Amino acid sequence: MPDQKEFWDKRERYQLTPDRYFQVPEIPSIRNLLTEKGEEWREKYCHISYADVGSGNCKGTLVFSDFLEKCARMPVDAIGIDASSQCEALCREKGLDYIQLDASSEAIPIKGLQVITLFETIEHIFNTDFLLDSIQRALSSDGVLLVTTLNVVCLKNRILVPLGIQPINTEVSTKKLRYGYRLNSLKKRVDTWQPAGHIRPFTLYSLCDMLEDNGFTVIRSYGLENWRALKFLERVAKNMCTGILVVAKPN
Repeated sequence: MPDQKEFWDKRERYQLTPDRYFQVPEIPSIRNLLTEKGEEWREKYCHISYADVGSGNCKGTLVFSDFLEKCARMPVDAIGIDASSQCEALCREKGLDYIQLDASSEAIPIKGLQVITLFETIEHIFNTDFLLDSIQRALSSDGVLLVTTLNVVCLKNRILVPLGIQPINTEVSTKKLRYGYRLNSLKKRVDTWQPAGHIRPFTLYSLCDMLEDNGFTVIRSYGLENWRALKFLERVAKNMCTGILVVAKPN
């Protein structure tokens, strides 16, 4: 059985960039928030210190860094943080600094960050309370944290679970995802995906509660829907979307 380090090094996540790096900048109120924060930060800092926890190859880190710079109208000093040893060279090729650490047990070694993103990462972390405490300590008093993760009570799962079918985006094995999906058509579909190490299922409310219990105040929350046919849920029922986004500030 591979240990945690071997799993992070072997899995393919570092080669991929979650859609959230592109979806979050499309939300008008996020742009407005960072524009307002930029006015505040420009009075105190010469640049924005930004860390992307779970950065992978840092392609998404660059996307969000550019977005942040445009909104705040300030230069951004970005750094990638990830558990995979294979990410460092990929990040440094892009001109970004990189820190390799296991966010479940190793504290972020830098302080005074204005922005931290945690996109599609918290569901992979065993000790989530340690991670959030580390982030809370790393942020400046006027900083913000943006967290995205999958929503275990999305509309699709509310249909599947009463039928006794394994919830989408949950994993019981490191080898296959198909276990528990019963319907052959669904098994075949899910069998084309690879396990990513999802060990912490969240709802919008559980994520908000945990943030508030770990020294944060939630200031914004959103639903992020992957399926075009269900995009309307982002407006009418955010806790039924496939994904969730929460923006918080340290207390």
